[in-house]
Amino acid sequence: MKRLLFLIADTGGGHRAAAAAVERQLLATSPDQFEITTLDPFTSAKPRVIGGTAGLYGPITRHARWLWGGLYHSTNSRSAVALLERTVLRSVTAAVAGAVERIAPDCVVSFHPLLNHISVRAVRTRSPTIPVVTVITDLVDIHVAWACRDVDAVVVPSPGGLDHCRRAGIPASRCHDFGLAVDRRFTELPSDPAGIAAIRERLGVRAGGFVVLVCGGADGSGGLVKHARAIAAGSLDVDVVVICGRNERARAALTGLRTAAGRPVTVLGYVNNMAEWMRASDVVVSKAGPGTIAEALCCGLPLLLVWYLPGQERGNVEWVVDIGAGRYVPRDEQLVDAVAELAEPGSAALATMRAAVVAAARPDATRRIAELIAAMAAESAASRSSAGATR
Repeated sequence: MKRLLFLIADTGGGHRAAAAAVERQLLATSPDQFEITTLDPFTSAKPRVIGGTAGLYGPITRHARWLWGGLYHSTNSRSAVALLERTVLRSVTAAVAGAVERIAPDCVVSFHPLLNHISVRAVRTRSPTIPVVTVITDLVDIHVAWACRDVDAVVVPSPGGLDHCRRAGIPASRCHDFGLAVDRRFTELPSDPAGIAAIRERLGVRAGGFVVLVCGGADGSGGLVKHARAIAAGSLDVDVVVICGRNERARAALTGLRTAAGRPVTVLGYVNNMAEWMRASDVVVSKAGPGTIAEALCCGLPLLLVWYLPGQERGNVEWVVDIGAGRYVPRDEQLVDAVAELAEPGSAALATMRAAVVAAARPDATRRIAELIAAMAAESAASRSSAGATR
């Protein structure tokens, strides 16, 4: 059995979700072949500055995104990353090194930008033969910390991400343009009319209605209450579902909301069946999070983007709009007008968006990422086994 160490940080849900998606893919396709440990070294090491910032991710992104933008831009240079590693990240480095020593993994995989250089140093100190893989979980705008020249492989999410890593000096042979890792359920649920009808029946969604899904990532960011109320108040023949994630204040504020037509708005907290809700919907209203975008594309779901985090998500908006998979509608009147256009029976705009979404989707990304990690771990295990036999 090959041992894998996955490194994440719970700043938002994307890093953990990507790691979990790859883990499920590996265990589904190669049962009993991998022992996978997922570690958040920020939590285990509890560095005072970084640990506190990670815990405040949800409140900051909901109420002070300018602050998150400042943190992002102020650290987006090689000198800033090097300074962080010498100071506040020293305890994180020690936590990763301890995990490598304890687990003796056949491959280390980083799903967070601040853990790439740290992982390489921790691994090389113990064994130069253990491969280190970076799986980038942003989509278009790639923070400089993602691009570590010393990793053995880096999975990039888009051609723009590939260009960034190549310009950062990572050899082409180490760059793999596979896309973002998403859970198997987003690609395996039925997409035919009968299959979607069955999902809607299971969820209690009106069979023939036009379903608008409003969400804001795991932390429920992006003005959920404001946007849900705007859609509900419009003279629209739609059904509205709002998934609030961990934002309990938004859930409480929206409970009992009805549309202008008198239909109750479905309001949920954190759910484990997001794939089903996306498959059951006709359009998603969301902030421009990379995970949500990738999941929506795999579900054939057009996007109405209402908000983005400064730094890593601005380019996501431009990319979605440029490829025709969605629109940027930050104002309520723009949002309501776009929903009305797409909900019109026989909407040409909706058909065009759906075609663009299908063309942009990369449903095989997680499988390809898992295969890369499995191959590198197998080569590492064989190499160490051979070295042990020689001794």
